[in-house]
Formats: sequence, C-alpha cells, structure tokens
Amino acid sequence: MYIGAHVSMAGGLDKSIERASKLGSNCLMTFASSPRSLKYQIPSVKVIEKYKQAKIKYEMGPHFFHAPYLVNLASGDKSYVNASRDLLISYQQLAGEIGGSGTIFHVGSHKGSGFETKITQIVTTINYILDSSPRGTRLILENAAGQAGTIGASLVELREIIDRVGDKPKIGVCLDTQHAWASGIPLDKLLDMFTHEVGIKYLAAIHFNDSKTEFDSHVDRHENLGQGKIGKDILRKFIANCKLKIENCPIILEVPGDGDGPRKKDIDYLKRLVV
Repeated sequence: MYIGAHVSMAGGLDKSIERASKLGSNCLMTFASSPRSLKYQIPSVKVIEKYKQAKIKYEMGPHFFHAPYLVNLASGDKSYVNASRDLLISYQQLAGEIGGSGTIFHVGSHKGSGFETKITQIVTTINYILDSSPRGTRLILENAAGQAGTIGASLVELREIIDRVGDKPKIGVCLDTQHAWASGIPLDKLLDMFTHEVGIKYLAAIHFNDSKTEFDSHVDRHENLGQGKIGKDILRKFIANCKLKIENCPIILEVPGDGDGPRKKDIDYLKRLVV
C-alpha cells in the first residue's frame, strides 16, 4: 500500500523526495508553485534531473501535485478561469515530465449562482486542460467540505462533471476523509457511495485526515489522526474498508502536525491503522 504525505518542495523539487522518505513515505504530494498565486515558474532542467535521481535513490512511488487553492474553474471572471486553466496545464505538463501521477485540485466556487449554471463552463475548461495533459497523468477532482458555493461536496456533482468529460482515462477523483465528514457523508459508507455514484475506477488517491469540526459542519479544518471529531475507531474502520475494496490507491496525509504539516509519527500512526 502506498502511504505518503503532503510535503514542502522548498529548495527544489528534488528536496521533496528526501523529505517524504525521512517521514517514512513511499509516495508524496507537493505544490509545484506558490499555493498563494496562480503564477508558475518552470523548474530548470538541472532541478528536474536531480529530482529524477532522488526518486530512484529513495525508491519513491507516486507523486501527486496539489494545485493552489486559488484555482476556480467556476469563476464568473473569464480571465481568472483562463489563469486557473493555464496553471493546471503547466502542472500537468510538469507531472508528465517527471513521471508524476497528476494534479489534485478543487474545482472552485460558483459564488451562489448554482452548480448547474457553471457545469458547461467547468467541463469545457477541463476538456481543454485534458487535451494538453500528457498520457499517463490524471487531472484529479477533490471532493469539497461543503462550504457555501463550493463545488464537489456532492458525489453527484463529481459524477456529472466526469460524465461530460471527453478523455475519461485522464480524469480522476481524490476523496478527502475530512471533507466527506464535513459534508455529511458517513465514512463507513463513503467508498460504497462513491462506487455507486461515480465508479471506483476513478478513485486516484485518498487524503486521510481527522477533523477539527463536527460531522456535517461544512467547514474544512483538518486535525491530526485520532485527535479530532472523526476519531481513531472510525478512521481504522475506513482503512479496513479500503484494504478490502481498493488496491494500491495512494493514501496521503494532510494533517497539521505541529504546524508544519505531517510528521514521521503521523505516518507511523497511519501505518499502525493499516496493519
């Protein structure tokens, strides 16, 4: 089973591999640019070569990029949608160059106008991105926690997007346990609901997090495993369900740790749940 964490790429993309390995991860997720901007700078050939060498040295498995949270394919501002689109294309092209798995992203917010008013715009933009995405990479929709206006808290919304996408082998979904919990989906039913509504073949990754907030709170706040409102027992049962129903789906921690993200003891905790 692939178990990893969201780690920093400070100092260069190659440094992220070493950080992930020190945590005990065999897969990882990083940003590929500032999470607070839609601007993107192409890594140098030297950095990419050092990255590839590090990946071999540390025997690292799948690497996912996470797009900046500013991405919004449902924006009413066309120039903003285009900037989001172009950034996702850059991420996908970098993923192809380094042998990465693809880019996980939040679809965005319709700002109160309603999902149905934005689905054509969203799908048209996604199809454009997929046309520019290398084979072997996936553009991966992440379920949302259900904040007002956000798209993807409902599995039906994710299915409707995927149903209208053209190049389906290039599309996927990342299920975040905290987001599912916050949106009112019981974790003991999540995989079965996803299989029924979307299709398990589209499951590309799992973000495994506890929650600072109560069930059905519609608030996106992650907590360290076993210290939140979901708790150890429910998380353990979810992992057991994963072992029964999915094979080799990467499980990635996005917990706060001590304020700097996942720690080695968080990875160790997850590994104990898996046993």
